[in-house]
Parts: sequence; C-alpha cells; structure tokens
Amino acid sequence: MSLALAALLAAHSPMAAAQSSNVTIYGALDAYVARQDGSGASARHVLNSGFNPNNLGFMGREDLGGGLAAGFTLEGQPVLDTGTMGQGGKFFGRQSNLWLEAAGYGRLTVGRLHLPGRSFAIKYSATGWLAVDPLGNMALSVGSMFGPLMNSDSVGSRVSNAVMYSSPRWNGFSFQLLQSAGEGGPFATGQAKLTQVGAGYSGNGFDIDFVYARVPALAGNQLPQTDYALGAQYALGGGVKLMASYFSHEGMSVAAPGGTTAIANSKGTDKTALVGITYTSGVHTIGASYGNTQVADAHRGRRPGNVTAPFSTVLDDVSGFSLAYTYALSKRTQLFAAYGTLNNDGVGQASFTVDLRPSRGGTSTLLASGVRHSF
Repeated sequence: MSLALAALLAAHSPMAAAQSSNVTIYGALDAYVARQDGSGASARHVLNSGFNPNNLGFMGREDLGGGLAAGFTLEGQPVLDTGTMGQGGKFFGRQSNLWLEAAGYGRLTVGRLHLPGRSFAIKYSATGWLAVDPLGNMALSVGSMFGPLMNSDSVGSRVSNAVMYSSPRWNGFSFQLLQSAGEGGPFATGQAKLTQVGAGYSGNGFDIDFVYARVPALAGNQLPQTDYALGAQYALGGGVKLMASYFSHEGMSVAAPGGTTAIANSKGTDKTALVGITYTSGVHTIGASYGNTQVADAHRGRRPGNVTAPFSTVLDDVSGFSLAYTYALSKRTQLFAAYGTLNNDGVGQASFTVDLRPSRGGTSTLLASGVRHSF
C-alpha cells in the first residue's frame, strides 16, 4: 500500500511531470556482391557491405523541463560478412557520447563524435557514402579530414575525446564547433588533437555549407594540416537536385605510411572539385558524380602525412566517375546497383579498395549490387 501511494505521489510531483524519457534502438545493414578491379594488379569477386555504412545504435533522450533535455548515443558498426565489429573492434566505435540541450540555445556533446566534415561529405555525395563514391576515395587518398569513407578506427569521420557545440537554426543558418583533446594518443587510432568548424544555410531549395579543420603538430604523433571545403545544392523541382563542392587540403608528405617526420620542403595544397546530380521519381533514385583532384607538386609520388596503412597511398592527380541506382522495396529496404572508376595520372595509386591497388598511373573500378535494410 505504501509503495503504491509513493508511486502515485511521484507521478504527480512537479519534477516527475517535467521529465519524460525514451530509448530508441536503430540500425542499418547492407550486403552486396561486387567485382573489384585494379589495372596491372588483379580482379576479384567479393561479398561485402559498404554502399552505406552498417550501424547498430542506442539513442536516448530525457526532457528535463524548462526547455532542457539530456541524452546519449552509443553506436557501433557490425561487419555483416564476418560478424565482427568495425573501428578496430570497438563495440561502440562509431559514436559514444552524452549531450545536454537548451531550447533556443543549442546542444553541447562530449565523447566520441562524428565530425562536421563527415556530415558535409555525405551531404555532397550523389552516389552513396562509401563503395563507389569518388569524393570519399579522393578525400581519403590525399588525407583530407572531410571524407565520409573512414570506417576504420582512424580519424576522418569521427574523433575521440572531443566536445562539440551545435547551434539551433536561426533563419536558415546554423553552425558547429568541435575541439578534441588528443590526450597523447596516436592519430591513427582516432585520438587526434584537432579543431573543426562547420556552418551552413538552408532555405527555398538551396543549401550552402562550409567546413574548416586544423590539425596542430604534435611531435611523434601528428603533422600539421589545414582543410576547408565549400559546397552548394539546389533542388530544381521534379525530383532533380544538383550539387557541387570544392575541397582544399594543405599538408606534408612522409616517407612511409603513418610516418610522423615530414619530408623537407613537402608542404603543399591539394585541390578537389566534385559535381553531382540526383533524380528521384517514386521508388527510383539515380545519382551520378564526377570529381577531379589536382595534387601539389610537393606531394606527387609521395605519401600524405597523418594517413596510416593500409589507407596510405602514393599520390598523383586523379579523376573519378560514379553512377548509382536504388529501388525502394519499402521505406526501410532498398535494392541498389553502383559503378565507379578512379583514373590515376603518372604514379598515383588511388583505389576503391585499399588492398587491391592498381599499378602506378592505373585505374581502379568497382561494380556492386546488393540490398540495404534499416530499422
């Protein structure tokens, strides 16, 4: 009787009335069969996943009253074909964070976070985040902080030991500011010290976004680099959307993957431009992308700093094209087919698959078809 009375009083107390909470389990899985080719190397057929990244997450939110809310995100990446986890085997390697939000003032998040540059790169890809997207692969090859491709434990899509402020949207404008502590851990395992800023406007079918990242030098850990990118999208109507983006990466070269000593006089700026178009009609979506990277002379034939094996590659100019099609069986399940090609100049070895690189100056191609389900 006393327990029932206590429960009744708690339910009608001011504190209890202000508080409500919920936890959501969510995720997405995809699987594809693909043919991977590296000219001068070999070709193979694989069963894999990666048109978009697999994820399994738990997301919670509690309303605290007075416009305040608190919550968390715990998210990992199941590797469908082997049953293991991505990000070096971390169970919550994609995200693990807590946040506090005040209505009209924004959100403060701490922990392991997705970077503003990741959101930018996903938004400005017309042909899938991972498998055949030229943007992600070219960004990865030069060591940009803005590639959506990074699904290992290294820096690119996410960073550990970080705090980020995300503003509310004011008349279409919003921004994010992120700072990570580094804490002395290796750059290669997501422990980097870095600053990232993202800002954007959205309204009347038009979007424009800007992201900036600065990585300071830490002896024996990371080399300095500066990245920025600018992108714009416009919805023409009738299901057609156009997009264009420009990336600048200023960094140094190293003699071996993951090296922390720069080659003398190797500082230079690599420039990437990408255009894309998507068309959606009912259950059908078609996307096409084309991009080109111009490598600095100081980087040609060398490896970028802050990139470890197996992602590190010899650089030269590269162009890429991709085409993707999805068919929605339902709101949660899609069939997809995608094709992409990366064409290296000179001595470059940029590739869709890090363990099947073409010969120097060669071409990498990927043809994939599969199914994706979200829940």
